Amino acid sequence: MTTFTNTTGLQILEFISRQKMNYGRNNLSKMICHEWKEVSIQQVKDLFSQLIELSYLREMEVGMGFSMIVLSLTEKGQEAIKNKEEINLDFQRFYSATFKPATDIGIIDKAILEEYFHIKQELIKLQKREEELKATIKSAMVEKQANELHNEFMDIYCKKTERVTYPKEKIEKYVPEDILSKIRTVNENIILITKLK
Repeated sequence: MTTFTNTTGLQILEFISRQKMNYGRNNLSKMICHEWKEVSIQQVKDLFSQLIELSYLREMEVGMGFSMIVLSLTEKGQEAIKNKEEINLDFQRFYSATFKPATDIGIIDKAILEEYFHIKQELIKLQKREEELKATIKSAMVEKQANELHNEFMDIYCKKTERVTYPKEKIEKYVPEDILSKIRTVNENIILITKLK
């Protein structure tokens, strides 16, 4: 999608309905931007807000033992998909705002912004390398059935955790707890905990 049209709202609802589970605003925004390329994350978040205000979407809290806010379709949203409704959204704000570089309005020195940019680049590289190392360590610990590793720099613990989730289409209907216990699915995760000394 390159421009916003009178079908944009419906496209967002259809995109959300195709997902196998509920996601929060951040993850959904990234997923939509990945598909639509020329739309910004902030624009998508704004569209979510408009769809919530118009009662096509709602935010709800899910999870047991932890809390997560996700977006889901309302009955009105499901009807809109079924009937291929045209949803009136306000796109004007996306085109009317003009922005000046931060250095032009004297908020931040250019050298600080450049240094911040380079640090962010390095952090991204380091985070990627950290994930690779963690995956290697985790794999080795699982293979050798080692729950702990210790040296003079750090203690590393490898633990299995379980995350309980519920199918999207069933939890949306606010089913009672006795039914939830019948449809509960359990996913096993392996986490790595590192304590620097």
